Amino acid sequence: MKRLKTLLLAITLFVGGFTIANAQSKVAHVNTQEITSVYPAFIQAQKDAQTAGQTAGKATADAGKPQYDDMVKLYEETAKKYQNEAGTQTDAVNQSRGKELQQMQAAIYDQEQLLQQNIQTSVQKAQYEAMLPVRNKMMEAINKVANTLGYDYVLDVASLVVANGPDITAEVKKELGI
Repeated sequence: MKRLKTLLLAITLFVGGFTIANAQSKVAHVNTQEITSVYPAFIQAQKDAQTAGQTAGKATADAGKPQYDDMVKLYEETAKKYQNEAGTQTDAVNQSRGKELQQMQAAIYDQEQLLQQNIQTSVQKAQYEAMLPVRNKMMEAINKVANTLGYDYVLDVASLVVANGPDITAEVKKELGI
């Protein structure tokens, strides 16, 4: 009876150990920074993204500038008018006008901030769109190499503290024709 229990325990441990060994995923790593630093399509996409960003930023600035300029012009005209009339107005009117000018300054500042934010957003969007096709191509190559070599997970070496496992960077470069 004791031998039967020992035999069953041994079989259970053997089968359990085999199952755990089969359940472990294969993991590799890749150095995407190394790939992108020598990938001609990526380097060109960066240049295209820079140009697209500048173009989008200028277009956004050109679109928002007239409204901003109108606000500044109105403020300057109003301030000049109020300054010329200040001697003939009561203190209460001059204080009210001063508050009005402060509100106009705040609106101009807000408009300027909004314009800068819109420019930044349009630049980022244009750059993202210019880089997307080449990033997708690189991710497809990584995925293809991982599937071919039987890896379940591929991590970027930049996010790893220790990278002692298989490195598929060379295979990905080959897949991309680098």
